[in-house]
Amino acid sequence: MFIERHGWAIENSVGQDSSIRRYFRVQKGKSRAVLMETVPDGSTHATPGHSLGDFIRIAEWLRAIGLKAPEIYEEDREGGYLLLEDLGQTCFRDALDNGQPSEELYQLGKDVLDHIAAQDCPLELQDYYVSHVHRRHRRVVDWFMPLVRGRVNEVDLVESYRHVWHEIEAAQPRPEFGFLHIDFHAQNLMWLPEESGLQRCGILDFQGAMIGPRPYDLANLLEDARCDVPTDVKAHILSQLSDAERIWFRILATQFHCRVIGQFIKQAVIDKNPAYLKHIMRLQNYLAEGLKDPVLAPLANWFAQHNIDFTRVVPLENLDILRDLIAEDAQ
Repeated sequence: MFIERHGWAIENSVGQDSSIRRYFRVQKGKSRAVLMETVPDGSTHATPGHSLGDFIRIAEWLRAIGLKAPEIYEEDREGGYLLLEDLGQTCFRDALDNGQPSEELYQLGKDVLDHIAAQDCPLELQDYYVSHVHRRHRRVVDWFMPLVRGRVNEVDLVESYRHVWHEIEAAQPRPEFGFLHIDFHAQNLMWLPEESGLQRCGILDFQGAMIGPRPYDLANLLEDARCDVPTDVKAHILSQLSDAERIWFRILATQFHCRVIGQFIKQAVIDKNPAYLKHIMRLQNYLAEGLKDPVLAPLANWFAQHNIDFTRVVPLENLDILRDLIAEDAQ
């Protein structure tokens, strides 16, 4: 086995994220490391953003610009294994639960993003706007709307929805582009108080990185699908943005919620994984609040025309009936 060849032994399972990756804490004498197990690069089972090669090259760049990404001790790309530096067991979410000031942690996350934005990124990465991540913000239409309305979507509904978004985006100046982590939230950031400066933030799960509009990662951090950020902390960080950045924060955050709310429902129906349904109401609240922004007025009007009110509690008890309401081209 991969770790045995290098003299390591499994200590315990660290768990599995929402992808196909699994993690184990391993030991060799007094040394500790983390084993990542996933499908090999080039496998027919590989999905976008799960490449070991991408993890390796992005980790190297993040470390080169002075940030704390795990060092890679050993690799087996054909077997689907990496042996990584252990960044501990306390993510930002855990640190918050243990009483670490939220303003300190979220500001640290913002400072890390500012540091990344100040760098020239030499990496060849996918364009956010042609990626599955951007394309799938239609999932609010594909999966949430049939559930709420109790019927199959009209044939042209997705195209109508896309047209509204095009209208909104076309009315704004092009946002600044740069490196995007893509999954920059409190459970992928490790709290390392023994380090100093930006190195107190350990960065994980970045292999799906892209090039795209910079406010996207901040939107992921401050409007986390899994936990609430204190209102005053969020407001303070948003006050540091320019007017254009705040507009794009709102656009990108709402697109993110449109994707994830449908994604969580799809996971419950297709993958039989209802674990994320507990976050649906939080996502509805984000959407309801975000649609109050004048920049999103066309979208707010569109949802209203189709009888979608995100303040209403939706039935999640029996999602099996949804199978017969989903369009064949749903994503």
